[in-house]
Amino acid sequence: MRSVLFAFVILVAVTASGSEPEQPALENVGNIMVAFGAHLETHPLAGAEDIYKFLHQAVLGPGHAIPNREAAAARMEREIEGLGPPLEGELPCEALGGEPPLVRVNLRPFVARGGDADLLLDAFVASANLERGSSRRMEVVLALAASYVQCAGRGELAPELKTVTAELAEKGYPAIHHSQAYIEAYRPAYRVVDEDLAARHTWCD
Repeated sequence: MRSVLFAFVILVAVTASGSEPEQPALENVGNIMVAFGAHLETHPLAGAEDIYKFLHQAVLGPGHAIPNREAAAARMEREIEGLGPPLEGELPCEALGGEPPLVRVNLRPFVARGGDADLLLDAFVASANLERGSSRRMEVVLALAASYVQCAGRGELAPELKTVTAELAEKGYPAIHHSQAYIEAYRPAYRVVDEDLAARHTWCD
């Protein structure tokens, strides 16, 4: 699958360099597709909704998750209180790509390592306020993802992803929740933050 991934990323780069009118939308999608390929490999039970959510976060960031700082703080406190120990093989962070690049900071490893929740909340809020991508870039990465899953032997996801994309495009690409199957399999608990902020605090080391 790795060979498919890198071949596909090369195809993205060639497409971008040869499509002058599309250049603004195609800039920096390569790192998103690399991150997406890695995610699909480590999360084989991800469905169309989960793929959409991953790409939505990579392109548009976490702003939708912060109605205000107080609400975000209360939600994080409740979530941390209900966490167990890190899952087997759970990494501190997962790359999302994007411009600027983002990561998912996984809360179980973060808490287990004594991370400061207030600092993470600050980084989360700061990341939500960064200027992010566009609906056009969402359109591009979702189309690339539908092609990628077919190349990567996950062709059964392509029709469902195209259906989800069409439905959500009409609504302006809103944020959505993980699928129930994904929740049961992976118990996702993370915050999306700017990669540089995470690196500054060594959260992903």
